[in-house]
Amino acid sequence: MHAWSVSLALFAVTAFAQTPAPTVVEPSATVTGVTVTHAGTFTGPSSSKTAEAGQHSPTRTVGTVSNWQFVTDSTDVVGKVGTQFGIEFRIDGTPAEAPVTARLEITFPPDGIRNPNTGERMHSATVAFPNMKIGALCLVGYGFGNAWEIVPGEWKLQVMYHDRMLAERTFTVAKPE
Repeated sequence: MHAWSVSLALFAVTAFAQTPAPTVVEPSATVTGVTVTHAGTFTGPSSSKTAEAGQHSPTRTVGTVSNWQFVTDSTDVVGKVGTQFGIEFRIDGTPAEAPVTARLEITFPPDGIRNPNTGERMHSATVAFPNMKIGALCLVGYGFGNAWEIVPGEWKLQVMYHDRMLAERTFTVAKPE
């Protein structure tokens, strides 16, 4: 197990974002949709930080993943610490490379996730990701960093832009046999 897996929760990255830049919203940026390229489990080095305003996760952390590779294109997920799953996509729109803010909304199985450290139970999570680029390859998803996060059942992941859903996948998480 890698040290980073202990606190990984929600993550999103763009393949071309090398250095964090201030959020700049171009009034002329138009998002027309997304093109989903993969949905399933993946691997890749990650790092996490404390969630900021607009980022609500069960572990109170948000991670980023680099150099990811999809292992499966299946929405069936074996729930074990270290497993990462999500949606890879390109944001369609104009102008190319314009920064936009997308949101990942996750609906957990009906009982939700209970953080044993805080006692808080969450039934959904919402994380805003500024500086996603139109035309860039992006990834959003969830990684199990703690055994208590692994809740079997249906997990719904939605990519949102303003009030519009751009992509949705339902993953079925199961405990290993």
